[in-house]
Amino acid sequence: MKKLFLILASVLAITAVSCEKENKNKGPVTYDITVQLTADNQAFAQEGVTVTVSDGTSSFDASTDENGAAQFTVAAGAYSATASFKKSEAGQVFNYNGNANITVAKDAENTFELPLTASKSSQLIIKEVYNGGCMDNENAKNYQYDKYIIIYNNSDIKVDASKMCIAMAQIANSKSTNKYADENGANTYEAEGWTPASFGIWWFQDGVEVEIAPYGQIVVSINGAIDHTATYNNSVNLSNADFVMYDKESGFNLASAYPAPSSTISESHYMKTYCFGQGTAWPFPIQTASPFLIMPDTDIQAFVKNEANFDNKSTNKSGNYAKIPTEWVLDALDLWSAADETKFFSRFPAAVNTGYQVFTQKLGYTTYRNVDKEATEAIAENEGKLVYNYAGAVDNEKDGDPSGIDAEASIANGAKIVYMDTNNSANDFHLRKVASIKK
Repeated sequence: MKKLFLILASVLAITAVSCEKENKNKGPVTYDITVQLTADNQAFAQEGVTVTVSDGTSSFDASTDENGAAQFTVAAGAYSATASFKKSEAGQVFNYNGNANITVAKDAENTFELPLTASKSSQLIIKEVYNGGCMDNENAKNYQYDKYIIIYNNSDIKVDASKMCIAMAQIANSKSTNKYADENGANTYEAEGWTPASFGIWWFQDGVEVEIAPYGQIVVSINGAIDHTATYNNSVNLSNADFVMYDKESGFNLASAYPAPSSTISESHYMKTYCFGQGTAWPFPIQTASPFLIMPDTDIQAFVKNEANFDNKSTNKSGNYAKIPTEWVLDALDLWSAADETKFFSRFPAAVNTGYQVFTQKLGYTTYRNVDKEATEAIAENEGKLVYNYAGAVDNEKDGDPSGIDAEASIANGAKIVYMDTNNSANDFHLRKVASIKK
């Protein structure tokens, strides 16, 4: 009997070892989790919303049920959960965006909340930003004094942009840390209702009419409103820009950044600013830019000269930030360096923007807005004018415009384009190989 017992014990031990190996061969242990959409600390019942869970290497998508819950089966670890969608309420289109960090672990409560922030779509949006420069004619070094931004009227109604201003959020290279992060990594200014603007805010001159036609645009030269292609073949011609950031009296007078604008641009179209930061040029980072548009409800010139409207995070003016009321913000774009993507931190409140675009400098690329396919195709006048099979993205299969519509070719064909505006830079933009003003 004792011998039989030992034999049985040996068999059980072998079986146990075999099962352990079998489990190991099947890969990591997984857990069922639920991600629940919430708003105002309550469940948000919206069916069919795509929720994405990602650990930085792999990502998983699932749709919410009628209660706003999405189900996943994932291994233990740290993840980010995100969701973005539009919803029409009382005739107004709202963008809903959510972003939450979650940790999946054994014996833990694996139901997670994904808080949503609602924001309205804007008529005025950032259509394109060119800020990374290009290589010189010998392909030896980078030239970067040819930056521009395109502001677009994303509606069928003429808009008066005369009071609109252009600003930049926290200036930070990819090595920097967030100056406003709380113990959870969130921006402290979000709850306080403001967004930081760095170094200067640019506005149009008093009395200058800046009307943008339906589905029209203005090109604003950030540096050098001249024909840069006369010297650098890979660059752009900004001698025909509609407006130019040029105000040497402000203290932004670095000669290489601010050559005299082309004579084709009226001096009344020189934008003005007030330097409340440090340096002789308005910093517009070539990889980690964070431009945003604002429509102040007060005199912006008086606002930037009032010290009560600032918060200084430095011993000098390099960390002096204007406290822009978040309700003033029309649109924003968050860019980050590909080399340091793991260090990304959002510069904007969730009501303004979530998500970001990874940018590669020096190659003449631009960050270009994706087309809203459904809205664009719904415009009756566009029948027969839209051009498809867009192939202008740096990576058309992975990070191109999902609409497949070639916006610039369609515009040249007489079409009217509606661009995506979900207030999520990851969804709304892609990296374009050639600046649109070069066609």
